Parts: sequence; structure tokens; C-alpha cells
Amino acid sequence: MPITLTEIAAAEIKKILKDQGMGEKAVLRVGIKGRNAQGFNYLLDLTEVRHEDDVVGQSMEITVVADPMSFPSLDGTEIDFRDAPSGRGFVFKNPHAVKLPVNSSGPAASTAAAAPSAASAEAITGTTITDALQNKALEASIVEKLRTIFDPEIPVNIYDLGLIYRIDISAEKEVTVDMTLTAPGCPVAGSMPPAVQKAVESVEDVKMAKVNLVWEPAWSKDRMSDAALLQLGLL
Repeated sequence: MPITLTEIAAAEIKKILKDQGMGEKAVLRVGIKGRNAQGFNYLLDLTEVRHEDDVVGQSMEITVVADPMSFPSLDGTEIDFRDAPSGRGFVFKNPHAVKLPVNSSGPAASTAAAAPSAASAEAITGTTITDALQNKALEASIVEKLRTIFDPEIPVNIYDLGLIYRIDISAEKEVTVDMTLTAPGCPVAGSMPPAVQKAVESVEDVKMAKVNLVWEPAWSKDRMSDAALLQLGLL
């Protein structure tokens, strides 16, 4: 597959895969999601989901997939990674990208519009793409921390117990957690959310955390992980 990764980009992706604990089924999904002044807005995601019509290839020991609609605009693209004062992110060298002309009220505007230049230049992706990958690694670190907190009545950590409903990470690394308890009358209803907030905020790179205690949908043992069920002798 002509979508390739540089050694630096591959190393960054492998680091995220390791931090996230993703296995051999994980792939790097590359896509196109519109245009910008450099030519395209790109989509990067680490996922285990594949589709039958995906175009699949290998680069630097990483499986790279693209949907058939995006692939023609990605054919021959090289993905690099830069960490510099000017910006941190993945860099796409795409022979198909065409820079959009700069708006101008002068007579040169029509000339530029009639003959846009081919983009041999590099386009650094926006923070959304970089954060999408980095946030997965950060979420894995948050989950690891949540697994150190145990329900006082059931000897299982709150994550595998299924008490964590949602972990949302903003571009500013502000984390919102929706969690529940085994029952509305649980004696730790007042102390558990602050404990979770403190634990999440102790994770490196988390700027701040907010914990919402929710009751819908109601918790049941069906939300427990297999590891929790096995630990309690229910599997």
C-alpha cells in the first residue's frame, strides 16, 4: 500500500499502541475529512475495527488501512511526525494535495485561482488529529489509575466493576468522568467521586478533572468485566 510511515512517525504510533495496551489486531486508519488551505484535512485513528472494503497495507511493521473513498487522495502519501516549537503533530507529504489560493482583492487573485499550485509542501495536521491519538494513550493511563480504586463492599476495582460510564478528554487535557455506584444508597456516594477526581488529576498530563455521579442506566452485574466476574467466581 503506497501510504508509508517514516521511522519517527512509526515510533510515535508504536509508543501510543504500547501505552494503550492495544494488541496485534490494532491498525492505523488514515482518511480524508474535507479540505483546508494546505489541501486536505486528515483523519488518523488507532482501532481494531476493519471493514471489508478497506485498502490494507503495511509500513514499518504497522498495518495501515484506508477507506476506498479516501484512498485515491492518499495514494503515495508519506506520514511523518514533528515535535518542534512551531507545532507538534503528524506531517503528511501528499502528492495529491493542492494548496488553495490566498484570497486577494487585487488582479492577481484570478490568476492564482486559475492555476493553484501543487502541494509539494508539507502540511502539519491540526491538534484534533494529534490529540485523537494522544488522548487514547492518556485514557489508558487514566483507566490504569481507576483500577487502583476499589468498591468498599465488593473486592473489585471500580473500572472492572463497570462503575465508569464515560471518560471524555478535551484538547486542553481536561477530563470529564461519568460514573455510578452499585446503588443510590451506597455509603460512599459522597466520598467516591472526589476520590476518583483526585486519582484522575494525579495522572500526568491531565490538567483538571470533573466527576459526574449518574444513575441512568442503573448499574447491574452485566456491566462487570470478565476479569471481575472471574475474580468473584461468577464466570
